[in-house]
Amino acid sequence: MEDVFDVKEAAEYLHCSESTIRKLMKTKQIPSFRVAYRIYFKKSLLDLWVENQCKSNWDVVEEKHEDEAMTE
Repeated sequence: MEDVFDVKEAAEYLHCSESTIRKLMKTKQIPSFRVAYRIYFKKSLLDLWVENQCKSNWDVVEEKHEDEAMTE
């Protein structure tokens, strides 16, 4: 079976607080699923989410760099 985290474990894995995880989950910014009243996160989806966050941030940095190069 694939690794599945609860909120506390996801927070530890991502090095952030449980409240941050809950905020991201409530705004549907992080992949999660429920079983009854419990919230869970698949490790593989968290890894993809982190990768996509890094890519998005890198795209912003590249765009900023391109804009600065054009104004020089």
